[in-house]
Amino acid sequence: MLNSLKTRQSAGAGSAYIAGSFFVAGVLTYAFQSASFHVLGKAGAAPLTLLWSATFLTVQVLWIGGTQTLGHYIAEREARGMDWGPVVSSVRRWHVGLAVTFAGVALIASPLLTEELFGNSWLTAAFIVAVIFYAPEYFRRGIFNGHRQSLRLGVQIMAESAARLLLAAVLLAFGWGVFGPAIAIVIAPVVGVLAVRPAPVAPPERAGDDFSARNALRFAGPVLLCMAFAQALMNGGPIIARLLDGTDAQVGLFAAALILTRIPQYVFSPAIGALLPRASRVLSTEGRRAFDRFVARALGVVGLVGVLMVAGTWMFGGWGLRLFAGAEFDASRAVLVALATMAAFYLFSDALNQGLFALGQGRLAALGWFVGLLACSVCLTVLGGGVVERVAYSLALGTFFASVAQGVFYLLTWIRRGDTGG
Repeated sequence: MLNSLKTRQSAGAGSAYIAGSFFVAGVLTYAFQSASFHVLGKAGAAPLTLLWSATFLTVQVLWIGGTQTLGHYIAEREARGMDWGPVVSSVRRWHVGLAVTFAGVALIASPLLTEELFGNSWLTAAFIVAVIFYAPEYFRRGIFNGHRQSLRLGVQIMAESAARLLLAAVLLAFGWGVFGPAIAIVIAPVVGVLAVRPAPVAPPERAGDDFSARNALRFAGPVLLCMAFAQALMNGGPIIARLLDGTDAQVGLFAAALILTRIPQYVFSPAIGALLPRASRVLSTEGRRAFDRFVARALGVVGLVGVLMVAGTWMFGGWGLRLFAGAEFDASRAVLVALATMAAFYLFSDALNQGLFALGQGRLAALGWFVGLLACSVCLTVLGGGVVERVAYSLALGTFFASVAQGVFYLLTWIRRGDTGG
């Protein structure tokens, strides 16, 4: 469909395409969420928010490792003129094996998922199918990244989001209730894959060595752990609220507040992710002192964004929530500010991650998120109050401890190195 487009863009243009596509996709995604909340109401939207949280938490954990592996090793082999086919074949087998394993485990656990989480067997089935359908979508993202086809990757992301919104709007208008948006979540990744195909690339100059996905996990493993722990904090809130016996109204209210306060985090996360290549170049060409200055400037900007996020939520959060989800959605200022604080600390930790990754300390970055997850678990145990308040405060404290731990780990790499002169 896009065969006439250029298959290569400069690094700057590629970053701009990705940032722009995430912005458009974010707008479409929030329109999808807003329409669902307005039509379904606070209690009626709870099963959908649980489906959303469970699906994307699982998708990130299962498939992001393959995406990262494809992007890294295809680009590396292509730059050397080597055949990248063994990489593609190995990761494809990896994805197929994971998909089969997930399907088997999920089917065995489906009665428990239905009883404890979704409350409906059809929604459980939607969860299982949606996670599997996202496997080829994330596989294709890795192909696009590896061949630097940033425009195609951006179009795929926007096609997925647009399909989800349009299909949900039509089915909600026809009175399908929660099953309309649920079907849209399932179908959207299929549309993304079918809408855009990889562009032809020049054949490799020589054969490539055998490739082992197991060895590639040494590269993707820390990234995967960071993603799993971070997503448990960022997307796990509605699921935690349900497991704490929260009512549909409480789960729906919490999810709406969480989605609203995460809007700036969703917009800025792609820009933070783009810091890694720049940080790596600064470290390799200018030394550790310049690298530390670069990281400090990035953290300063992210910290300012976080302060503005919290201040904006304190002033306009209640009004924004009612506009976004509907008049019946009324969360306290304390809950909204706590969730905005969680999103701000997430951005701060994400920026620290880029510094640790550039230093080859991905395991420390993952350990920092794990500390935050443990802190959140302790807070859930000891804090009192209502379900919504308890979960919001625990998640905010969890991301705070994650950012503190990663900051300490970053400083320890500097002290251990003993390099004050760069």
